[in-house]
This record gives sequence, structure tokens and C-alpha cells, in this order.
Amino acid sequence: MAAAACSSSGSSGGGSSTASGSPIKIGAICTCTGTFNIKAPADTYKAWVESTNAAGGINGHPIDLTLLDDGGTPGKSATAARTLISKKVVAIVDLTNVDQTWSKLVEDAKIPVVGVQVTTTPSYTSPYFFPEGLTENSLFTGVIKSAQQASAKSFGIFYCAEAVQCQEGLEPLKKVGEGLGLPVSYAAEISATAPNYTAQCIAARDKKIEALFIAHTAGVAEKVAANCNQQNYHPTYVVSGDTISTRYETLAGLKDNLVGPASSVPYFLNTPALQAMNTAVDKYVPGLRDDKTLYNQSAPLGWLSGKLFGAAAKAGGLGANGSTPTSEQLLKGLYALKDETLDGQAAPLTYTAGSGHQVNCWFEISVRGGKLGAPNDTKPTCATSS
Repeated sequence: MAAAACSSSGSSGGGSSTASGSPIKIGAICTCTGTFNIKAPADTYKAWVESTNAAGGINGHPIDLTLLDDGGTPGKSATAARTLISKKVVAIVDLTNVDQTWSKLVEDAKIPVVGVQVTTTPSYTSPYFFPEGLTENSLFTGVIKSAQQASAKSFGIFYCAEAVQCQEGLEPLKKVGEGLGLPVSYAAEISATAPNYTAQCIAARDKKIEALFIAHTAGVAEKVAANCNQQNYHPTYVVSGDTISTRYETLAGLKDNLVGPASSVPYFLNTPALQAMNTAVDKYVPGLRDDKTLYNQSAPLGWLSGKLFGAAAKAGGLGANGSTPTSEQLLKGLYALKDETLDGQAAPLTYTAGSGHQVNCWFEISVRGGKLGAPNDTKPTCATSS
């Protein structure tokens, strides 16, 4: 994802709101700048806040959003969490890659973390994190099964050198591959700053790797595919589906044969729920959906996190009858949700108190012949085990 500016702090109250109750304070910790930034989901979350406030807020209460940019720095991220806790937010939105530094803080404060980040350990191990899409524990199952559906008989991975999660994920991926009958036959570490990936492409080609998982940013995946194409190496590329955008339809290698498991219904489909999201995003973040580099399958996660908050607020009576909105009310609502699909955009969501919350379903996305596709339309595929 391209680096983009993000406010270090801010409040969004939606000036046209008719809500007169006490504000519902929500905090967001965002890696809005840097190599692994999560800027687009932050923008779609803001669009959800603005559209919700414009419609009267939640149970008569306007939403007051404070967003803090940690720049991907662990210490700064932990400081942001302490700041939000001191502000007595009822929930935190996880828009950062370094949430491990503050997961214990929010657990101790009993503040629910509602949505967005699904690729870190707390997202599926902490009882106070509530993911809205495919969590890391089943990502590798989705990756391997996507490769198998593309008829690949051998599998390799290029993984990022910049984040510890990439190195830590290698052994679990190998175990999943062996268990599903498609073992990892080649693995290579790659850096975003490398001038090219020619050597790795040649090595994978010589190993006859038919499916190649690029565990890095969308920009690096583009460079890898271009370099491999120059070496007459044309594997099926596998990526996290949340990095896929319409830009892939024009890029050498990627436009021809790419697959990936995504956390939510493919964003390019024309469903009523996606139409509603697109209308709000175009109104409150004009031009975002036109940016083919920034706006990709990860963007709807911000909107869905807002929808998840709204569904839980309704189920838990957040601030109902003039009461002060509390985290306890929100937690009650989250636990009350059963097979919640957020108007059909998510796989069925159910949360159980006292344990981590795993989402083991995904939505298939492909790019073939220069065109994005959804092989299973809006139907999720689910792992039988994680």
C-alpha cells in the first residue's frame, strides 16, 4: 500500500448530525504512514462515522472519533493506546501492524478493539479483539487452498524482510502446506528496497514452482511479477486478497494468473451493501476510490469495522434511553451477535466471551486475462480446521 499522509490526531463529529446525546468516544490507532500503512481502511472508517452521524448517530448519540498515527513505531503505538484509554473511549479501532505492544493495555482496561486488523496475533488470540474478517490463523489455509484451486502442484513463497510477522509465519505456512498436500518447496526473503528480484525469480523458476505466494505489499508484488515475467517465469501468483486492486488488471504477470483469499466480499462486486458503502465513501472521501494504488480490497475493512460497531451498539443498547455509552454495553452487544454478516459483506461472525475470536472463512478473488473475478461470487469458503 502506498504511503500517504494521515492526521496525527483528529475528531470527526459529522456537523450535520441531529444527535443530541453525549458523544460516543471511539479511538483509532493507525499506521497511516510508512511502508506498511493502513490508510485506505482509515478513510473508509471515517466515511462510516460521517455517514452515521449525518443519519442521527447511534441511539441519539453522535460519534466522536480520535485517530492517532503511530507511523508503525511500537513505542508510539503503545503511547497512543494509553492516550485513548485516558480519554475513556468505549472502543478502539485497530489500524496498525504493531498492536502487540498495547493489546495487554486494552485487555486490562476492558476496552473492546472492534475491527480492521486481522493479520496480527492479538486479532485472533485476545478476548478483547473482535475481527470482522479472515484472521491470520487461517490465512495460510486460504493461501494454500487458493493455490490448489488454481491446479498448482508445487508451491513457494517470497516473504518480507521488514516485519517480524513475515519471518514468524514461515514455519506455520510450511506446516499448513504439508497438512494440505502442497508443501513449501522454495522460500526466499525479499526487501522492499531491493533493486530487483531477478535472482529469486530464477531460483523459483528452476525449482519449477507453479504457485508463488508474495507475502509483501502490493507494490513489491508488482515488482516481483514484472521481474519474473522478464525471466520467462509465469507462475500462478498468490497474495493476500486484501492487497488486490483494479491496478492488477494491467500489470505484467499479475494480470494473467493471480488468486487470493480476501477478508470480505470482493469490493468490485455490485451488491446493495457495497453500493451503500461506495456512496458514502464518494461523499465523504471524494477521489479515494479513483486511486488504484491506494484503494484495494483492504479498504472495505474500515467500513465493515464501523458496521460491526453499529451492529453491536444496537444489540447491546449502547447509550439507549439517554444512558451514558459504555464499553460494557458494547461488549454485551458483541457477544449477542450470532452469525452476523454485516448486510452480506462479511462471513458469519459470532463471538464468545473469554476466548480469542477466530474468523476461518474467506472470499476468493482472482485476476485472469486482465480482469478481476470472484470465483465464488459472495459465498465464503471456510477452513475445516485452523
